[in-house]
Amino acid sequence: MVRAVCFDLDGTLFDDEQYVRAGLREAARALEAETGRDLHEEFVAAYFDDGVREGTFDHVLEAEGLSTEHVPTLVTAYHDSDEPLTPYPESRPVLERLATEHDLGLLTGGRNGRSKLERLSLAGYFDAVVVTADMGASKRTAEPFRRLLEELDADPEEAVYVGDRPPLDVVQPNRLGIYTVLVTTGFRTADPTSAAESPDATIDRLDELPDTVAALGD
Repeated sequence: MVRAVCFDLDGTLFDDEQYVRAGLREAARALEAETGRDLHEEFVAAYFDDGVREGTFDHVLEAEGLSTEHVPTLVTAYHDSDEPLTPYPESRPVLERLATEHDLGLLTGGRNGRSKLERLSLAGYFDAVVVTADMGASKRTAEPFRRLLEELDADPEEAVYVGDRPPLDVVQPNRLGIYTVLVTTGFRTADPTSAAESPDATIDRLDELPDTVAALGD
């Protein structure tokens, strides 16, 4: 019997490209305030076109002949953006439907997880929320997943975990015996590269999840 259905946040319940683009806009504003240079287009091109997902600000500042001493300010501005975020259209209906029969949990490795939930107006759906940054942990370890199960008072075999990135959202739940579902909507979704990353089920859209969960009880 499935007692708890648990979710990743970024890319699973909302298109986190929104978060990235909002953050890059805020970082560009912060840089312009300090230097008079508007590098918004350069930040966007580096991240999305060139695939510079780590050290984006260092990369662009060095290319533009600016000091990387500005990077801490840009990182803070990026994460301090408070623009509203929009869930996938199917997220609320799916959460509402599942909540009638299951406890709902959320485990996110993204920074500002609780703030994102508030910006998405999704916080009220969850019986337990674990943010790895709050516990100094990572989704590459089992500890956050165990914490979520404890808060939901559920055993691994009674839980489902839904996410979009196999290395972060499948490996540890698989090892714990949690039923794993990969949803392929996020812009950073990738195919599994090993047996450890292989989910128990794969869905193309979140609105396929209730039937997937129901089938576990048959």
